[in-house]
Amino acid sequence: MITKVLFTLTVIIVVVLVFRHRHDQRRGNKAPQSTRNTPKKTSEQPHRQAQRKTSQPGSLSTRTVAYCILAVLMAISITVFILSYQSDNKIIDIRVIAEDGMSTLYQAKQKSIKGRHFVTLDGRQVTLGASDRIEMAP
Repeated sequence: MITKVLFTLTVIIVVVLVFRHRHDQRRGNKAPQSTRNTPKKTSEQPHRQAQRKTSQPGSLSTRTVAYCILAVLMAISITVFILSYQSDNKIIDIRVIAEDGMSTLYQAKQKSIKGRHFVTLDGRQVTLGASDRIEMAP
């Protein structure tokens, strides 16, 4: 569930950044150009004018966007790994109730429970019969 939310937020952030970057580029390309009647500013050197056009405030370079996306994806991957690890290693109390009413209590990690077979914390392998009832509690 949390991975779906994080993935959706990542896509929204990427779309916003891409459209913002494109909007800033279009605005920079449509700057008012000089005409014959308006004098050109020649006080700055030509390389400074070019540098000023490329480094507009508020615009993001593609490298910055790529690094941001990479950082978000790494954070999502680490979060999913940690949550999965915690879920798999959660200790579950398993009460097995036999056909005659005798109950036995076991403890096992959640990742070691496979259907009607599980491995306890002390290494015992338990296979349940068809008539055995099972109750699990975290």
